[in-house]
Amino acid sequence: MCEQGECKNCLGKSCGELREVPGPKSRELKKDLFEYEGGGTYWRATFDGEDRIPVFERQDNVRQWDADGNEYIDTYGPFAASCLGHIPTGVIDAVYKQAHQLMHVADMPTIPRAELVKELASIAPGDMLGNAVVHTEIGGSAAVELALQIAEYSTPSPQHAIISYYGAYHGRMSGGMSATPCAYYREKVPAIKNDIVRIPFPYCYRCFYGREYPSCDMFCIKALKEMFRSPEYGLYDPNTKTNLVSTLIVEPAQFHGGGVYAPKEYFQGIREICDEYGIVFIADEIAIGMGRTGKWWCIENYGVTPDMIVTSKALSAGVWPLSAVMGKREIMDVWKGKPDKHMGTWHGNALGCKAASTTIRTIKEQGLLGQVADLGAYFKDGLLELQKRQALIGCVEGIGLGLGIELVKDRKTKEPAADATGFVVRRALEYGVLINLSSYYGNRMTFMPPYVITKKDIDLVLDVLGRCLDEAGNI
Repeated sequence: MCEQGECKNCLGKSCGELREVPGPKSRELKKDLFEYEGGGTYWRATFDGEDRIPVFERQDNVRQWDADGNEYIDTYGPFAASCLGHIPTGVIDAVYKQAHQLMHVADMPTIPRAELVKELASIAPGDMLGNAVVHTEIGGSAAVELALQIAEYSTPSPQHAIISYYGAYHGRMSGGMSATPCAYYREKVPAIKNDIVRIPFPYCYRCFYGREYPSCDMFCIKALKEMFRSPEYGLYDPNTKTNLVSTLIVEPAQFHGGGVYAPKEYFQGIREICDEYGIVFIADEIAIGMGRTGKWWCIENYGVTPDMIVTSKALSAGVWPLSAVMGKREIMDVWKGKPDKHMGTWHGNALGCKAASTTIRTIKEQGLLGQVADLGAYFKDGLLELQKRQALIGCVEGIGLGLGIELVKDRKTKEPAADATGFVVRRALEYGVLINLSSYYGNRMTFMPPYVITKKDIDLVLDVLGRCLDEAGNI
């Protein structure tokens, strides 16, 4: 901040101070967006709709500033991609240097590409480590498509079906959209795959089966196992030993669903089912991987290894759109000797690979996994303390810096408090805290801040959240 306090960056409100949202400059700039950009964009729905959101101008670390100079703390970073903070200079400098050497060679071998696949394989989980193979893609949706293709290609006919989950989000391309159950997203989308079996995610706070954890004795796993005991469920014929399922794809924690985590035993049961029936187990770690839980991969918290991992977002620290599929060699090598089965103009792009390998090395060198675990525990403890004082908070869950809270009108009935949640997110924006609203019932907030957030930042977020909850309780 300048000494005179007269530059444009000093004219707005600081985090924690109320401000007009959007300010006059933001309103003026948005006129062009309303005039020339089509509808259907995310910003038209967030923070109470298109009229409310400001126009952002610059970023630094865990903060953003809008065109009117107002400061915001970012707690969703954005969508978990900016793991090293906004404007991560180390990654940007590496990409800048690479850009002056070699930028684009259309899916050809380069030094950054060789560096990345080796670096990514070095952080493979469990028994995938030492046996990992990597393919690159552009964006999470494309990586999901690729993973589903590899999985189906590696299993024999008639194994074509995919098991996915209610509340899942796997992107906006045809295969991923098929596996994503949300009716709103699927409306009038062409080329939807039909062989999809959707099952309930273990959302223990609102168990689909009406049970309580842990007295449920993992009824959800028993229910899935039952579906393989009769041909009438459409998965498996025990009489002929005919399996129709090639793939099970799941997010170890559902962040589109509001930060919902499975109990530890769940994925152990899933691993056993996939092993028994020869099903490829894909962990979609696009939102929750790359260190967000204090381990490289969220699935590591469950003591099992999937057959494939899909990653994007934090893979390149939000600097370049890159994604990857990493999996066990026996599955990933299904196209060995069949070149050009996976081709794309931007695959293995030198700048994206340089950004990703630099991100991985930075997390290693700066010990950020331990820092995430420490900061996440501090943040979660603060949310739990807030829950003691705020009757609206029905549930707090999460690991590391991947946290979620759920608001309810009554803790006994668990009736969703969607209106109060929307109010809190909007009011927090006016106080300069950016919070993501995402859930089954419009009543959850997720916290996915950059790994460089400080305890002082977290305290300010908790203070603002407490104020907003107080105000929500009075409306």
